[in-house]
Amino acid sequence: MNESTPGIEEARMDLVETRLALRELAERYAAHVDRRRDAETAALFTADGSLVVEWGDERPATATQGRAAIEATMKSLDRYRVTRHVIANQLLDFSGDAVRGETYCTASHVYDTASGPRVFIMQIRYADTFAHGGDGWLFAERRLQVDWTEDRPLNTADAE
Repeated sequence: MNESTPGIEEARMDLVETRLALRELAERYAAHVDRRRDAETAALFTADGSLVVEWGDERPATATQGRAAIEATMKSLDRYRVTRHVIANQLLDFSGDAVRGETYCTASHVYDTASGPRVFIMQIRYADTFAHGGDGWLFAERRLQVDWTEDRPLNTADAE
């Protein structure tokens, strides 16, 4: 092995660092969405990146492309008092320079009604295509696939 050929240990470390960076990208997306940092959320995508929401049979899919459009799309979450996106499993597929992944998420959306607060919960799988460049790892495409939803009264614990 010569110095210009990466060693096995170096290749493993690159893989570990990439996995950690992609996990952090997914977690950063969730945190930015929950804090309504719309511009920062959009900045996690490539300039021509796309966000596609697939509701299954419930309603037609929607596609948004480009950072400005993604930022504007995030405004739709303003109707909720608060949201919480919890990232779970993340599986990554490395094929040459291309990286694709699937990330599970439970997204809770609290909103108010005349009869009291409610929570709309989505079980989501994100099908992601990642791109690496000068800004590090970004989403080239993020497909939000809704597996199921539930809508129920919000149970709140008394502070006493």
